[in-house]
Amino acid sequence: MIADIILKNCKIWYQNTLIEYGLAINEGKIVSISKDTGLPPSDEKINCKGNIILPGLTDVHVHFREPGLTWKGDWLTESKAALKGGITYIMEMPNTIPPTTTVERVLEKREFAKKSVVNYGLYGGVSEENIDQIGELAKHVKAFKIFMGKSTGTLILDKHDLVLKAFSEISKANKVACVHAEDQKTMDEFSKKYKDRDDLMIHALSKPPQVEIEAIRHAIRMAKQTKVKLHICHLSTKGGLELIKDAKKEGMDITCETCPHYFLMNQDDFKQKGALLKINPPLRSKENQLAILQGINDVSIDILATDHAPHTLEEKGKGIHEAPSGMPGVENSLQLMLDAVNKKMISFNRVIELMHDNPVKRFDLGNYGYIQKGNDANLTIVDLKRKWKITGENVATKSGWSPFEGWEGNGSPTYTVINGRILNIEL
Repeated sequence: MIADIILKNCKIWYQNTLIEYGLAINEGKIVSISKDTGLPPSDEKINCKGNIILPGLTDVHVHFREPGLTWKGDWLTESKAALKGGITYIMEMPNTIPPTTTVERVLEKREFAKKSVVNYGLYGGVSEENIDQIGELAKHVKAFKIFMGKSTGTLILDKHDLVLKAFSEISKANKVACVHAEDQKTMDEFSKKYKDRDDLMIHALSKPPQVEIEAIRHAIRMAKQTKVKLHICHLSTKGGLELIKDAKKEGMDITCETCPHYFLMNQDDFKQKGALLKINPPLRSKENQLAILQGINDVSIDILATDHAPHTLEEKGKGIHEAPSGMPGVENSLQLMLDAVNKKMISFNRVIELMHDNPVKRFDLGNYGYIQKGNDANLTIVDLKRKWKITGENVATKSGWSPFEGWEGNGSPTYTVINGRILNIEL
């Protein structure tokens, strides 16, 4: 056999350890993993120069903005940003215009997604109007998203009796209920309390930790009743993490994700950059920041995602009240994580668990990305020593900016392999 592509002079993350082997790809699949001398012949050979081949990494929480919001981003531009970031598989959220709440809209979004240069799955959105259709919609989506409080878009399910009903239907469909955990009632109380404030901190003050903690408390209570598989999105608080840890000890089927900004940034950064860092939930105190990092390292946080949510600089420049919440992140998350490894903040093994193993398991993606003979070749190749600096001039997202502007570090993807195609990353 003559292979299509040979990757040689590399290290491979294979069965939870690094081995100095090469890898052969033919017709999109891995056909050989062996010493370089044992690989089959090929016309195309890539010298990885000692870099590391990882399972194809994922980001299970992104907003690619199409349909309806394409001046912010679209399936082509934002998937290119993911590709540049070493991400081979994304899961796209439903709060587009219109929201992805029917089978028809899922099929419509799949047409837009044909432009994607990375692999993808779709979420189904839950509203008061479509709870009875969850069973049918479940045949076409990977998971469901429930917004317990107002965020970007029109999707919201803040009545607990309806959330309970939705959880029950999602449980019957054997899907994961992914929750944007901000309790609307608590949020309204704090918004009223601080309605006369007119400064940068108004956003954080109206969404204090209690807003997330109360939502998680209610979600756990209802998940216990319905036996739904519960996933908490973009976790940001110590109190919320403690509730999740307790639920796991009780044997609940519950997981959670966090984002790089929740353990690399805090409210001091927000005070410096203002509306650029306006997100839901907001950046937290140093205490919460450290708790999230601890949760990553003690394995109580399961998944690392980005909540990639591009807006234009013009939109972000409208001031703290009018600026939309959200910021881009999919193309820089791996760089940030590898730099954290180099700084001994996080172990290399944890990065792979957070960005591949756990997401693949939680969302039933089968053998996706695993480096095994016969599997589709979806791989991320990284150089732990490669230096990087993030600037608006070198980002791929259509929004044209990064919340990590000016940050420098070490460790970066060099190639992303999508279904056997080797794509070079220009930084």
